[in-house]
Amino acid sequence: MYELKILDHFKNVPTFSLSDVLQIIKSKDYAKKFLKREVEKGVIKKIMRDVYTLHDDAFLVSTFALRPSYISSISALSFHKSITQIPNSVFCFTTKTKKEINFIQKICYFPTKYFFGFELKNYRNFKIPIATIEKAIIDSIGVVPLSIIEEAFSEVDLNKLISYLKKIKKSSIIKRVGFLAERNGYRVYDELKTFINNRYIFLDPLKTKRGKKNKKWRLIENG
Repeated sequence: MYELKILDHFKNVPTFSLSDVLQIIKSKDYAKKFLKREVEKGVIKKIMRDVYTLHDDAFLVSTFALRPSYISSISALSFHKSITQIPNSVFCFTTKTKKEINFIQKICYFPTKYFFGFELKNYRNFKIPIATIEKAIIDSIGVVPLSIIEEAFSEVDLNKLISYLKKIKKSSIIKRVGFLAERNGYRVYDELKTFINNRYIFLDPLKTKRGKKNKKWRLIENG
């Protein structure tokens, strides 16, 4: 009965650790045995070293398993219903090093210098950090083929997108996102032209390295 109360308590959090269990079970040895036994029974799931959960949902636990992080790229765009493709993995961005873990499905953590542009969203009675559509588009460069995310431009808040790009100030990102925005009907060049350098880069870093040159955006259109 005592252990059932402990399990019931941890249903209310996405993830927990040994130190959390020790807040209830004061004996460290007993707490370790309790975790080991419940993991072996399949009641508690071990995500990674000292990270446990009672939930079978990689999307839910991803940002709590490694902190700080937020869900972005096609995982966020799928959550916002801005793209039709359903991701096979959960894509997260973090200030820490690149990491992948397997829990229900693969959870991929990508390092970023631009740790902003996300909001707490309701998901299964929890609040989890998820990128806005605009930041998810930006984060997707070099992570997934740009053709997958292009349909999300139909729901872009242009002012927000431009403000993010100006905050980032990185020419390669601005050229790629600016070009895609323009291709999807937005007038952005005048707002962004001061950030465009003369070096030509490929539009999609993941696609075949050939295509026609775009002098306006200093891109090679390969996607």
